[in-house]
Amino acid sequence: MTDKVRVDLTRTFSDMIQSVLALKGGWALVLANKSKEDALKKNGSKQAQSSGPKSQFSDGSGPTNADGTKRTLVRLHLDARKLLRIDKLCHFLLLENEQIAGYLVLTLIQCLEYPDAYTCRRCTRIVHRVLETVAWVDRYTELLGYRLFSVAVKAIITEPKWMVGIEWDMINIIRDIYGRLVLGQYYLPSGQGPGLQQPRDASNSMRFDQTKAVGKPLLGGGILPNPSDFPRRVLMEIGMSQDDILALEKKLVEKRSAKDQKETLRDVLRVAADKTKGQNGVLERAGEEESLLHQNTRKPEVTALPEKLVTYSQLKRKEEKNAEDPSDGPWHGNLF
Repeated sequence: MTDKVRVDLTRTFSDMIQSVLALKGGWALVLANKSKEDALKKNGSKQAQSSGPKSQFSDGSGPTNADGTKRTLVRLHLDARKLLRIDKLCHFLLLENEQIAGYLVLTLIQCLEYPDAYTCRRCTRIVHRVLETVAWVDRYTELLGYRLFSVAVKAIITEPKWMVGIEWDMINIIRDIYGRLVLGQYYLPSGQGPGLQQPRDASNSMRFDQTKAVGKPLLGGGILPNPSDFPRRVLMEIGMSQDDILALEKKLVEKRSAKDQKETLRDVLRVAADKTKGQNGVLERAGEEESLLHQNTRKPEVTALPEKLVTYSQLKRKEEKNAEDPSDGPWHGNLF
């Protein structure tokens, strides 16, 4: 199989799974409409629910879709059916048939390390949906907490050149896994927003209370009530000590915003990446000028110009000064 065929195959696979899980295409518009309605209800804007803005697709006299097109009554009923299908299909693929679910998740894990940025970026979105759906299921713990987590960490610390530009997406995968399986935190769909911390179980301080959205991946999904050590084991394999891991978890619990958590994880992974310098392997490694991990350590260099810089305004001032020379004035300029 040629490289072009492999690339086309993995891209087609990722696009197909995105469509099935309502991450692109017509089904994704249904979720966008639902998100829009929920936001309007939360704001209490009844007028905005009954009409939309004017656009080239709609005159603004009635309800509109999230993409600006007019939303008819038939469309409302179709969206309700599609919402049920989205939920049931996601449940079937990942929770009802163990063989389908196992091979699907293993294939997605392999796609995350396939050297094609298009495929990898789309698979990160799919992986978030998988975590939202099954992170609370015990039989997925080793698959997600060790295999998936180790692939995501390896992709960051080895800094392959093909991953330049999608490092934040991969770090967000690491954040989603660690939060759900270790810290008792869950997030908005697609790993967005701050970490929503679940309290400890009143009868067992080693457990977390399950989320109210555990069976609703479209609302954020659930967490693993009993924290797993698999992600911690991966961090120890890349050179982190127990004290380093405890310090990391303390920061992730105290600062739960998406930006702070991703910055914290980047700083930790930078140390591990520095230890693997010189181990390029088969794929070319990104240089420090391209690497996200070393973004804050780069110092801008401004070299001196080879000659003195003369601006246009300086030239104009010089011309005006020469024009004011009294020797160039009229013949009677020195009479008085």
